[in-house]
Amino acid sequence: MSSIVTAERKNDLRDVTRINFRFSGQGRYAACLTRLGRDRLTAELWDLADARPLPRLVRTRAGETSLTMPVPTDVGALLLCRFGLGEHRLSLVAPSPYAGEDAEEHELGVLRGNGVRFVVGTAGGAAALAFEACADGRTTVWRLSGRAEQPEPIAEFPYLVKGGVWLDEAGRHLALTTVKPASGTVVLDTSRGSLAPPARLARDEHLLLAAPGAGSLITVAQCDGAYRLGVRHRDAEGPACFPDRLNAIEGAVTPLALDPMGRRLALMVTRRTRAHLLLHDLVHDTVTEADLPPGMLYPAAHWSTAGLHVIHTAPDSPPAFVRVPEPSVPPVPAGDVGSGVRGEPARVRSYQGAAGSIEAIVYGTPETSPQVVLALHGGPESAWQFAYDPLFQRLAAAGIAVVAPNQRGSTGYGAAHRDAIRDAWGGPDLADILHLGRALAAARGPERPRPMLYGVSYGAFLALLAAAAETDLWSRAAVVAPFLSGQALSQDGSAAVRALLDRLGGRAELADDALGSRDLLRLADRIRLPLLIVHGQEDPIIPVTHSRRLYDRLRESGRRVGAEVTYLEVPGGGHDPLHETSDGAVLDRIVRFFDSGSSGGL
Repeated sequence: MSSIVTAERKNDLRDVTRINFRFSGQGRYAACLTRLGRDRLTAELWDLADARPLPRLVRTRAGETSLTMPVPTDVGALLLCRFGLGEHRLSLVAPSPYAGEDAEEHELGVLRGNGVRFVVGTAGGAAALAFEACADGRTTVWRLSGRAEQPEPIAEFPYLVKGGVWLDEAGRHLALTTVKPASGTVVLDTSRGSLAPPARLARDEHLLLAAPGAGSLITVAQCDGAYRLGVRHRDAEGPACFPDRLNAIEGAVTPLALDPMGRRLALMVTRRTRAHLLLHDLVHDTVTEADLPPGMLYPAAHWSTAGLHVIHTAPDSPPAFVRVPEPSVPPVPAGDVGSGVRGEPARVRSYQGAAGSIEAIVYGTPETSPQVVLALHGGPESAWQFAYDPLFQRLAAAGIAVVAPNQRGSTGYGAAHRDAIRDAWGGPDLADILHLGRALAAARGPERPRPMLYGVSYGAFLALLAAAAETDLWSRAAVVAPFLSGQALSQDGSAAVRALLDRLGGRAELADDALGSRDLLRLADRIRLPLLIVHGQEDPIIPVTHSRRLYDRLRESGRRVGAEVTYLEVPGGGHDPLHETSDGAVLDRIVRFFDSGSSGGL
């Protein structure tokens, strides 16, 4: 039996993790996976009917993992897909309306394709459609009624598809995007199981959003080398309209949702470290910004007659479903965010880099805290954002300051900043990190411990380069999923990874300075500080063999007393083992490693 209990809001928000967010078809409910403290991941069902979204935990028999996808229905049930290797189990959990009472869990069936994804239904259709990607490149579509019934196959076609935009309220026509042989839009007739090209879209025009009742569509097309957002009606002849002000918004723009009348468009606009929610009036081509606290948004939203709901997060509050207020009305967040119990605060601060100012997200007081961690993001085409991070919360709560910089190579600061490391991985970005590390060490003075390093993926590679370049600048380092060099990753990585290396110039060799070639095996003799290496055993992006080879090479190089290297390989872990483990054990290990820095232990 499963049971449903009210989420405990007295839990310290430093220990809350939420992932895998979904809305129901009509937006009456939402769901995600949640871990409170050291508990296992648990499904969480959100009731969005009132101004304050109300969450409650749904405990299932075996608990969940990060591979579970919860899909809420509009009657308050949960479809759970528990992904496995070639076997994906579907279940229906029907909670009791009363807290603490048992809920029934029904096994619906098993899908055995390479992968499964879901499109939630509409008022007149099924609770969801499941798209099963078969090993031979076919796609099978299954209808899930939202009741204790086996999935019903309704269509099959010989290629893979992505996306899913409903064109009508009856749930009959669904627009999809083909993946191969070429990208394009097709329309699935769910009653007949047939595909057809869309009646009105231009060949190079792709559908993003729709308001099925009003017939309004939001599309995107490439014009003069740039992508532009278009507006059209489902039944209108002629080309789409491309509003000038809509397409002049500065920042990284992501359309989120159309209002039911098809008049207003919600947009997530990311600038530097934070996201803004803009509401664009498509009739008058005007825009206003919604009143939300500084933070980040997730690229998912739902706009119904009850209002617009988004997923908002800030450094001191975990991601939560929030109803967006009308102008002049303050936002009403979820119970845990609005209860007065908050996590550790953070701020955005400018530091001097090697060639100009760089921004960083800062927790605590780096100059006077007992310890400080310089945290380096992955990517490299990425950036730290003004959002909740469980590791940073735990470190700040332990009295360890955190400085998370967006050095050269980070996104959100213009093309010149982003492209500074093209064909120069470990060049300008490494110079910024070393410059910042020296500044932090000088500000802390000789009586306090030197800065510590943390990095994940590309950030792990960069952190180890910094440790090799100036070993005495740092007191210890923890890295997650490092790679040995751009050349080695090109040889061992997947086709997608090699394409990224080619696009960002990751194969280019830098060897014209004192550090020389950016090859961690070659530089291992210079990395002589206490070091923790973490890698997921099943990492699909950076092969685990890179960390194994690095660990062996570091041990061969000889370690001085107090500079031990520890290797933690996470069974079944992928590229993000910190958040993929259901009980937070990897996160605990990293926090203990940094917290032991003041005593010299591990």
